[in-house]
Amino acid sequence: MNEQQKTVALEAEVVALRKEVQRLRSRNAELEADRGLPGRLLDALPSLVYVLDLDERRYIYWNREFGELAGGGGGGAAGPLRGDGASSMFHPDDIDRIEEYRARMAAGDSGQQATVEYRARGRDGGWRWFLERGVALDSGPEGSGRRLLGSAHDITARKHTEQMLERSESLLHGFLEYTPSMMVAVDVEGRLLLVNREIESYYRMSREELLGKVVYDLLPPAASASIRKANDETAAAGRPAASEHVLVYPDGPRTYLSTKFPIRDAEGKLYAVGTVSVDISRTKQAEAERAEMQRQLIEMQQATIQELITPLLPLARGVVAMPIVGSVDPARAEQILTTLLEGVASQKAKIAILDITGVKDVDARVARSLVDAARAAGLLGTRVVLTGIKPQIAQTLTTLGADLSGIVTKGTLQSGIAYALGGRRRW
Repeated sequence: MNEQQKTVALEAEVVALRKEVQRLRSRNAELEADRGLPGRLLDALPSLVYVLDLDERRYIYWNREFGELAGGGGGGAAGPLRGDGASSMFHPDDIDRIEEYRARMAAGDSGQQATVEYRARGRDGGWRWFLERGVALDSGPEGSGRRLLGSAHDITARKHTEQMLERSESLLHGFLEYTPSMMVAVDVEGRLLLVNREIESYYRMSREELLGKVVYDLLPPAASASIRKANDETAAAGRPAASEHVLVYPDGPRTYLSTKFPIRDAEGKLYAVGTVSVDISRTKQAEAERAEMQRQLIEMQQATIQELITPLLPLARGVVAMPIVGSVDPARAEQILTTLLEGVASQKAKIAILDITGVKDVDARVARSLVDAARAAGLLGTRVVLTGIKPQIAQTLTTLGADLSGIVTKGTLQSGIAYALGGRRRW
């Protein structure tokens, strides 16, 4: 091979070497890019990711989110952050929990997993809740101590929801335990879903024994039918309703005012009926007592009125007078007769004056009642003097053919009194 040929061969070899170098550089760039990809991906995560040397208690790696919350950068290696649990990013009350978690991971086998919840400062400086899942790793390549790979996710919203649910459950528990009313919820088949202490007391069963049982099977037939009907009507109507029910206790029946209401799931489907029942037995008893008192008062008032409108007045020894004013209906006629007979008997009257000057009109029924009263008084040995007879009343008595024998009639009350007092001289 001459010199020219050697030169051409060398130039071709150089070109080939340059291409290989370029290929190797491209491949190296690709490898560098691939090697940095996990770090870039971890920095893009909204979660906290770190690797901790458990023996030296030193962070070997943390991603950008972790570093920013702790005041450092992202993708760091061992640096100013310490892993001893004293970092200002953690809530002081949670340090012991974090330490216990890390101790378990240090003592466990490689691949062991565990979780821990703690509070750490957020970007706004406030405390936020995190759920961390950790994996125990083997020692490092240079023989360094055990390592912990941790990934923590922000669960603040979930914790707030849990706290709200706990508060709601606490409020419900307080009402269930301490309200004097009965509180119960049953499904559409009548199975007990919720009961309070008052329900336990009534059935003399624990909550655990009651839940799941059909309430209609626990009640007497009458109460069971009444409550089932009210529950079914509330479920069908889909709106609250009130009704009264009677439950029998050892000391007697009690009346309850029950407010029933539909309970729906998240999709709006009715799945239960709730009931709050208030014992109104004392109220009902008080109402009955008030009604009885009112009845007695009305009777007393009526009796007083009757005494006022049909008074029996003693005029002298053995002489009484009864002025009758207004209209006379059958009830008042009966009252006149009763008052007259009781009066002449109690006062041993010899003469009784019935003055009808104030009577508006006398029909056949009233006239007959007056005559009957006079005859009845005569049977007791009392002479009746009828005064104040008007012409139309006299005509009515004549038309009826009333037998007035034994009855003295006078035109005015004054003349009747004069007759009665004059008659005393003959006694």
